[in-house]
Amino acid sequence: MRLVELDRSAVTERQIQETDEYRVMCKRNDPARVLTACILFLRGDFGSLEEAIAQAKLQREVAHTAERELVVKKATMKWIPSGYVGEIRSTNSFVNLISGKGGVNLFNKSAEMNCWEAVIVAAFLNNIKVNPDKLKNLYTADGSNNFSPALVQYLAKRQHDYATGSLLSRPVMGDVVMFSGLNHVALATGKILQWPERKKFPEKAGGAQVISFWPAPFVKGYFKPGKVATVDLVTVEGIHQWIRERGEKAMNVTFGCPNWRALI
Repeated sequence: MRLVELDRSAVTERQIQETDEYRVMCKRNDPARVLTACILFLRGDFGSLEEAIAQAKLQREVAHTAERELVVKKATMKWIPSGYVGEIRSTNSFVNLISGKGGVNLFNKSAEMNCWEAVIVAAFLNNIKVNPDKLKNLYTADGSNNFSPALVQYLAKRQHDYATGSLLSRPVMGDVVMFSGLNHVALATGKILQWPERKKFPEKAGGAQVISFWPAPFVKGYFKPGKVATVDLVTVEGIHQWIRERGEKAMNVTFGCPNWRALI
C-alpha cells in the first residue's frame, strides 16, 4: 500500500505505518518523525516526502524545546497585546529583543510579551537562525495593514481547519495553532488527551494539547494587559470552554506548519 492510495478523509496512524513509504523512511529516520512527515504530506503541505521529513524534524525540535525550556522551567512573563510597533508600547520585550536592545529574562516576571511572540521565542531557543531584521521590518516598517496577514503567513503558510473527527484535521507536533487568526496563538504538542471535559476546570479539559502563553484558561473571568502568566500545557477544547464560560462566541481554530524558513 502506498500513501497516495489511502483515503485521506478516514486515514489512521496504523494505515500510514503499513505503507511502503513509511517503512522505507523508518530505516533512516525516527519513526515518530516519519509519521509526522507522512501526515504533512497527506494533508497537502508538501509535494514530496523529503520536504515533509525536513519540516517534521524542524518543527518537532522546536516543540520539544518549547516544552523543555518554557513549560518545564516555568517561563513566567507579563502578557500584553502586541502588533505593529506604531500601535503598541515600546516596552514590549520581544520588540526590544529583535531590535537589539538586550536580552530577555523569561523567568522572573519582568518580560512583557504576547502569545505568538512566545512561540517565536521557542524557535530562537532552538537555535534556529532567525533573521531579526525580517521581524523588525514586520513590526516597524510594513505598516499596520500588512502586519497581521504577513505574520500569519510566517506562523502557518497553509492553514487547515481544526476538527476532532479526522487524523488530518488535528495538529501534529510543532504545528502552530491559531484561534481566529492572531487572537491567540499556541504550539501543538501532537498529543490528544482523553480526559473528559471537566466543568468549571477548563485548564484540565481533554482534547488537542498545546503549549500556550496566555492567562486563560487558568484565570477565572477577565484579565488585563500586564497580567502575569506562565507558559503551560492546555488544550484547544479547554480554551474554548473558558471562552464559553465567559459567554463569548467560540473562536475559529486553524493550524499549520510554521514557516520558520521565511524568517531566516
